[in-house]
Amino acid sequence: MEINYAKNQITLYGKVCKLDTLIKKLASLSGEQIYHFLIDRTTQLPRRMNCLAMISVLNNKIKFLHSNSLSKDSFVKLQYYASYSEQQLFNLFNKVCDDIDYELYRKNLMSLIVDNYQALNINDGELMYLKNLGKQSIERFADYFNFVTGASLEEPNTFDGQDIDILKQNLQYSASNQDILDLAGKYGVPLPTRLKREEYLEFILDYLKRNGKYSEVVEKELLEMNITQMSTYAKRMAIPMQPNMSKQELITYLFYFLDQCEIPTTSAGEISFDSRYIPLEFRVDLSQIDSFNNSVAKKVIFYQGDNDDESQMKSIIDSENNPKPVLTEADLEDSVEQKNEEKPYEESEELVSIMATKEEIVQPHEEPQEVAWKLLGKKEEAPKTIEEAKAEEDLLAEDIINETLAQIKEKEVEEEEVITVPVDVTKTEANPYYASSVIYGAYRGSKRKVLIGLFTSLGAIALVAAVVLMFLL
Repeated sequence: MEINYAKNQITLYGKVCKLDTLIKKLASLSGEQIYHFLIDRTTQLPRRMNCLAMISVLNNKIKFLHSNSLSKDSFVKLQYYASYSEQQLFNLFNKVCDDIDYELYRKNLMSLIVDNYQALNINDGELMYLKNLGKQSIERFADYFNFVTGASLEEPNTFDGQDIDILKQNLQYSASNQDILDLAGKYGVPLPTRLKREEYLEFILDYLKRNGKYSEVVEKELLEMNITQMSTYAKRMAIPMQPNMSKQELITYLFYFLDQCEIPTTSAGEISFDSRYIPLEFRVDLSQIDSFNNSVAKKVIFYQGDNDDESQMKSIIDSENNPKPVLTEADLEDSVEQKNEEKPYEESEELVSIMATKEEIVQPHEEPQEVAWKLLGKKEEAPKTIEEAKAEEDLLAEDIINETLAQIKEKEVEEEEVITVPVDVTKTEANPYYASSVIYGAYRGSKRKVLIGLFTSLGAIALVAAVVLMFLL
């Protein structure tokens, strides 16, 4: 096996492969697949390597934490980030990281494993085996983490992936009581919050032996004491333990228990890694943090070179202080209606232009309806435009009026009669004006009929015109 970082190449069985392609493939494997590979190996994975993979991701996340990202107590503990154990790194990762960070963590872990193939005694066949494994669904971060840590071992003088002396010194400041209990539970350490009399007696005797203060007389005296008397004795002798344990006493009892155990270690050689896996050095400005998290977001993390990321940090704080309003369904409907009222025709043109993804090009003179018919592949004739429809309606109305007038005229002609007036000759001879008066009366009656017919016709015309106007409007 040979790795050429400059050319991004790794040689397996004499065949050259892309290094980043191999890393990506290994990162796509499930935690269960990684576990079965690691657990069966003679040289097991150092737990510290899993810590480094999480640190490489957390470094960048910490840079952009602001005053509202964590509680004030969490920021106080974050100042001891460089001495975090694997369990503490896991807790922080769960708080501040997302799915993209989870993917990067897997890639960086696989990159560390491949980079340290010599220290881990990984051969070409093992990498080819991993490379050819079929994909399985990847678990959530907590499950993947448990698979990896379950197949990992400590290096000499480490516990939970951290130097045991550094961890013992800083757990008091970097962890809560629950964190310590979780850490003990992870390794099956029976860490009680209150010691029984026998447990307390055993601890006191062991402490006296370690510090050269033990004697049979003292042991006899202690055997006769109750737990309250033992507590008083422990205070007088400066023994760091009380039955109701404080945080410091929990830590003391944890490492007291560990001292009595043989912690299994890996036979892996020294791990090599680059600067991205080194814990970030930074300062936390606790004065900018509101204990109730009600203030505006402020910058609280300061590190060397943070000026390079100042603009990104500013955008994060601005987005936190000025969040985008969340539109309700009613707001969205109102905005759509308002937009349609402002630009109804432009909306239809925009819709048509989106639809026009086929080979046909929308011509500027074509109406949207015509284009829509074309895009839908319809062979039927496109509907008439609004102007054409109005012109057709005008012609139809004119035809109706003309036809109505023609019918009225025909009716008038049919109703016209030849006026014949019978005249009594004997009366005419007696009165010469008799005939002319009869004719005049007949004429007046005929004229009245004509006027009535004319007014009736005009009324009909007006009624037809009104109907046509209503139809057009």
